[in-house]
Amino acid sequence: MHTDILLRTAFACMACDGEISPDEVKTIRSMATDDSLFGDIDIDASLTMLTDEINRQGKAFLQYYLQQLGASDLSREEELEVCRIAVRTIQADAEVRYSEVKFFKVLRQCLHVVTDDEILAACPTIDDFYLAQDVRADFVTMLNDYFSAVELPQFDLNAVKSEEQ
Repeated sequence: MHTDILLRTAFACMACDGEISPDEVKTIRSMATDDSLFGDIDIDASLTMLTDEINRQGKAFLQYYLQQLGASDLSREEELEVCRIAVRTIQADAEVRYSEVKFFKVLRQCLHVVTDDEILAACPTIDDFYLAQDVRADFVTMLNDYFSAVELPQFDLNAVKSEEQ
């Protein structure tokens, strides 16, 4: 499986609303250690590296991730795993913002094999709102709309670690 895509999915979904919460970091750590979703990595070093990348690149980090996802040759099960990781990360802090749902809608458009019904079955904690047709009319417009509305600050993973304890 494409473990780098999976880790970047979790990280992108954590950062897409402009905040990193301790619960989101805990969830990603759990996915790495308890579920072994990202292969044999040092999750703290990886999160630090990704935080440095997004702080340097800003929105371009998320745009590049979405381009990578769209160009990836993922199987149906791998695409469903991307969705499960995205939803789990988005819902980790129990505060789902529209910017996160909008990012999920953009992410969904990068998946080529899986159907909306399969996503809903694999992710029982979401509803049609995450996949609503009215918003998905034009991918480029939706992508540009998301990136024009979101502001990404400089993230400080150390501050999140201290809140987590």
